[in-house]
Amino acid sequence: MTATEDLRAVVAELHARLDSWQAVVEGVAAESDDDPTEALADPRLEAAQDAFYVALSTFEAATLPVLGMIVLDDATDDDSGEVLEDDFFVHYVVAVNEGDSPDRLGEAFVTVNNANLKVSDQLMSEGFLVRSFTASRGELEFDDIDEDE
Repeated sequence: MTATEDLRAVVAELHARLDSWQAVVEGVAAESDDDPTEALADPRLEAAQDAFYVALSTFEAATLPVLGMIVLDDATDDDSGEVLEDDFFVHYVVAVNEGDSPDRLGEAFVTVNNANLKVSDQLMSEGFLVRSFTASRGELEFDDIDEDE
């Protein structure tokens, strides 16, 4: 498959994700009875949005070879994993309030991940290198954190 043919396929997928997102928005709006709080809390919105952004990222990557640009693999970036002394990172430890359902953590996870995307985009638009960001669930490991900080 040529780069142009690949791009066409990726564009079709991008359009499908956008159509899906639109359908989800319309469905959630119809089900929420004009209650924006209920509508915005619907996890289907986040899932459709995430699927669109994955397709958009794939589209952006597929445009490069068509434009004659070289696609750099992250593995070739020697500095990509190196943490320098002046680099910094942020950790969140999120829990539910006593009596709340642990299922609410899924909502918090999506909120944190979306906020990470926005902060990462803003930092990169200001010319900073964002080496990575992660939202993860599970047991805490603080082996690499200096407790005196």
